[in-house]
Amino acid sequence: MKKLGEGERPRYRWVILFASFYAFIAFAFAFQQAPPLITSIKEEFNITHAEAGLLMSIVLVPGIFLSLPAGLFVEKYGVRRVGFTSLLCIVLGCFVTLTANSFMTVLAGRLILGVGGGLIIPTTPAIIAQWFSREELGKAMGIYGIGMPLAMVVAFPSASASMIAYGWRSPFYISLAVGIAAAAVFVAVVKEGPFVEHKGKEGARQAMGNFEIWKVGIVWLFFNAAVLSFMTWAPELFETYKGMPKVYASFLASLLGWAAILCVPIYGLMSDRMGRRKPFAIVGSFLMTLAFVALAYTSNLALVASIVALGVAAAMVPPIASALPAEILGPSLASVGFGITGICLNLGAASAQPLVGFLLDVTKSYAFCLLGMAVLSAVGAIVAYTLKTN
Repeated sequence: MKKLGEGERPRYRWVILFASFYAFIAFAFAFQQAPPLITSIKEEFNITHAEAGLLMSIVLVPGIFLSLPAGLFVEKYGVRRVGFTSLLCIVLGCFVTLTANSFMTVLAGRLILGVGGGLIIPTTPAIIAQWFSREELGKAMGIYGIGMPLAMVVAFPSASASMIAYGWRSPFYISLAVGIAAAAVFVAVVKEGPFVEHKGKEGARQAMGNFEIWKVGIVWLFFNAAVLSFMTWAPELFETYKGMPKVYASFLASLLGWAAILCVPIYGLMSDRMGRRKPFAIVGSFLMTLAFVALAYTSNLALVASIVALGVAAAMVPPIASALPAEILGPSLASVGFGITGICLNLGAASAQPLVGFLLDVTKSYAFCLLGMAVLSAVGAIVAYTLKTN
């Protein structure tokens, strides 16, 4: 492939950022379409809340085992091959899900989607780290970091509206089209960047033994355990315990994403300007804890304000967790770091979502579920405080 000239690289890095962002959106959009559909899927297949939680958690299970190998594959085979393979899995997972005639087949489709996610989660930020310097990494990762909340705010209301009109399978047709388009863009655009330098097996072993990158991963674990549990169960909690209509409950839950979309790039840019990342991780996790507690005991306008506050607080963590692996390990080994944080992300979210579903089955308590999410955020704040990076 023809190499870019020095004058072309500054401009092309933004094209790379868009392609990486869109590839992640393809996964995140398909992933986030399930929560608004939970009630309909429960009714069709006669399953419990805990079983319904598997619709989200099973997507995350492959990442527990694939994230670190994916980071090593990027180091060995390059970002194009690993990224394209992940997008093919995302497309296949959407197809299996929308054609399913049993709950086990739905889970199989979601599992295949999870294989794609397990590969894409460490790959796309590693591409960005190959193209952006340390001074711009927070800004780039801040833009990239709006991917999950953007997918949520689009998926929640659109999936609810589509389901009401055409049935719960219909949203996955949209996910299928988005995945196919993302694969085409990825192949056409993505290539290795100017900051990559393959370090080999010895460098990868040193990266895997770095204690600080594992602490970043643990912070990311508890953050995603709390936030993705809220994304999964908030529509049902609001519908069941607050008496909200289905579409409005989904929209209200998506306010977290709207707040994050506005704030994540700002926090990323601020961390670049300040030259410090750690304070954002600590403060963000702590304020999330307070917001979850507020959500447990508020209603009406106070409930809306608490969701927005949760989104503003949660927005502090993603650009930091995405920038630190490249800063700690360098751009060449960033894929290994993102593999480690990917393991933690998937482990936290995959275990927390069915746990909250089980808590709901046992307690039938709206407040208990949200207080459980608050505990997860509090543990994340404690681990963030122990980080030895700036």
